[in-house]
Amino acid sequence: MQDRTGVWNGPAPAGSMGRTQNGAMTAPPQSESTLLPGGARMPLIGFGTYKVDKAESVRTAITEGYRLIDCAAYYKNEETVGQGMAEFIRDGHRDELFVIGKIWNDAHRPQLARESCEKTLKDLGCKYLDLMLMHWPDAWQPGSGDPGTPDESVTIQKTWEAMEKMVDDGLVKHLGVSNFSLRQVEDLLQHARIKPVANQIELHPFLAQRKLVGVCARKGVQCIAYSPLGHADATVLNNEVIQQVAQDLGRTPAQVCLKWNVQRGVTVIPRSQNPKNIKANINGIFDWVLPREAKAKLDTLDVGSRKVSPKWHDWGNVDEGGATKPSIALA
Repeated sequence: MQDRTGVWNGPAPAGSMGRTQNGAMTAPPQSESTLLPGGARMPLIGFGTYKVDKAESVRTAITEGYRLIDCAAYYKNEETVGQGMAEFIRDGHRDELFVIGKIWNDAHRPQLARESCEKTLKDLGCKYLDLMLMHWPDAWQPGSGDPGTPDESVTIQKTWEAMEKMVDDGLVKHLGVSNFSLRQVEDLLQHARIKPVANQIELHPFLAQRKLVGVCARKGVQCIAYSPLGHADATVLNNEVIQQVAQDLGRTPAQVCLKWNVQRGVTVIPRSQNPKNIKANINGIFDWVLPREAKAKLDTLDVGSRKVSPKWHDWGNVDEGGATKPSIALA
C-alpha cells in the first residue's frame, strides 16, 4: 500500500454543517480530550504557564476546569506553578491533571536531561509527569548562554534515549517533542524505542501548518498548539475576519481562534493571568461549533506567519517529509 500521508495540503477540515437554532449553531457531541497511543487521554484545552508568575492564576485555571497544565524548565516558574497545583494534588486529584514538562536546550546531555526532569518534578510537587517534551531540537553546550553554543557532543537520539529511561523509571508517562519539523518527527519515529505521542508547535489561523498536523496525526503524534492566540500579537485577534466571525457567532475573537484549532482535534494551551480571560477561554468551548462558512473564512488567513521564531533556530524546509507527490499517493 502506498503512503498517503502527504495528502494534507488541501483545505483544512471543514466546519460544522449543523443546523442553527435561534441563530446559534447546535453542537454535536464533542470529546473534551484526545486519545493518545496506549490509551491515555489528553485534554483538548490546557493552561499555558509561560510568564505566569502568580500561583493564584494556576489555582484559578484549575477551578475553572483546566486539567492540562503546560510547564517548562525554561520558564523558570515551576515552583510557582507547583504552588498553584498543590492544594488540588493534596486533595487527592493528581490523576485528574495532565502535567507537561520540557527539557531545555542546554540540558540535552543524558545526565543533564535526567537532572532537569528531577528538578521539574521537585519544583512542581509531582511524583510523575504525564508528558515530557524535548523543547527544541537544538542542543546547546551547558552554561554557554542564551542563545547558547551548539553542542555537537549530543544527538537527538541520545537525548531521547535518556528520556526513555525516565519512562522506564516511572518519572514520566509519555514522551514528545516541541518545535520539530515533519522530517525530524519522522526521523525520531524511525529509531525511538518509546515513540513520541506529541509535537507542540505554534498554531493559529495565520499559521495552520496543515501538512505537519495531519501527517503527525496519521503517525500517532498529537499536535499541541502553543501561542494559539498569536503570542500577544494584536494583529491576530484584531484581524477583521476573526472579528467578524466572532461577532456573527456571539463569541470573542480569542474563543474563535481557540475553537478553530480544537475543532480540528488540536490541543490548545492559551495563557493568561486575567481571571476573566482564563474563564472565557475555556467556558463552553465544547458547546458550540464553527459553521462551515466561518471555518472557510478563517482558513484563508493562513500565510505561514510565525510569531515565535528565534534567530538561532533553522526551520528548514517545512514541506519536507510525508509523501511528496499527493497525486501519486492517491493513485
